[in-house]
Amino acid sequence: MDQGQSRYGVSNLEYDLVTTLSNLLEGSEALDKYAQDAEQAGDQECATIFRTLRENNRATAQQVRNALARHVSGGQ
Repeated sequence: MDQGQSRYGVSNLEYDLVTTLSNLLEGSEALDKYAQDAEQAGDQECATIFRTLRENNRATAQQVRNALARHVSGGQ
């Protein structure tokens, strides 16, 4: 049993995937706020940058979510 499994009841990899997914989703939320701030400041270029980053985060979050589902279901 690895250290993560004995501490949290999940493998280190599953823990890493859950943590990464959480961080990406929180980051997406922050990037949405930053885009709104940029719009309020009248900087559409920065708003677009933040929205692009948010969409990239969401796509990556979906990949991590799929990997997590595969590991949780035992498919690895």
